[in-house]
Amino acid sequence: MITQQMEEYLEAIGKLEERGEAVTTSALARECKVSQPTVTQMLHRLTEQGLIRYAPRKEVSLTEAGRALAATVIRRHRLWERFLHDVLGLRWDQVHDQACRLEHATSPEVERRLAQTLGDSDTCPHGHAIPGTGHLDAHPATMPLASLQPAQSALIDKVEEDSALLRRLDVLGIRPGALVQVEAVAPEDGTLTLTVDGHRQTMDRASAEQVATAPLSAAEAQAAAAMPERLPLGDLAPGDTATVAEFLAGRGLVARCLALGFTPGAEVRMVQNLHGGPVIVLVRDTRVALGRGEAQKIIVTRSGGSHGQANGVH
Repeated sequence: MITQQMEEYLEAIGKLEERGEAVTTSALARECKVSQPTVTQMLHRLTEQGLIRYAPRKEVSLTEAGRALAATVIRRHRLWERFLHDVLGLRWDQVHDQACRLEHATSPEVERRLAQTLGDSDTCPHGHAIPGTGHLDAHPATMPLASLQPAQSALIDKVEEDSALLRRLDVLGIRPGALVQVEAVAPEDGTLTLTVDGHRQTMDRASAEQVATAPLSAAEAQAAAAMPERLPLGDLAPGDTATVAEFLAGRGLVARCLALGFTPGAEVRMVQNLHGGPVIVLVRDTRVALGRGEAQKIIVTRSGGSHGQANGVH
């Protein structure tokens, strides 16, 4: 019988592999926040179940069956994170712990319905890939933000799921997809001075080590800076204006959005955006109230604007 604790260890192994880290007993002890003897006991149980290959003082690897189960647990976890954030309106620093509880009680049918509801989203709110059904996907190589050199630009790819870190990043406007450029690195403590989507910020080195980026060439950075910012309608701050680009929703919600005037190309202005609650938007000279989940399904574009301020209303 596969227990919840076994699933958690398989999930930890899968995440270590995903990050390209060696899967050792010490790494698993750190990941699972337990002692190394406790890890060793569990590894023997997982070996008996045919889910891993393990020998003392060697790296752990998943068997085919173990990899499929690890992928399923990770997939359900990240689907729940996306649902809790996009549909229920929880902040991105609140969803991880809730998803940890829900992932083990999710049936294949609920998993399928979650994916359908989310429009087959491919990442969680923190930028981590949602695996396909039954297999772990390779993730493109990234570089820690702390490793970028002055004048180097990059797109934020993903961030670690630490609640305190996520709250700090929210204030700085650092989220997956944000364009950053390193302006300077303090020689005494490594503090970074950054431009984040056009806004100057400072960031401690320890936090920057937990942010993965996709470095850009000078030409790529210039092209990225010239592109209008795409974001969910619910991420706009009061007073921000944008243009409707697309919908990440099923047919029913799309029909409702179109009936309310949210047609592609329509200009919208955020009137009221309460923390974690509904929003009021001006579209075609009409004030429209939308639930948080609905607003997160409407993707808009804007050029410039107050990206850092918008993050504060999640």
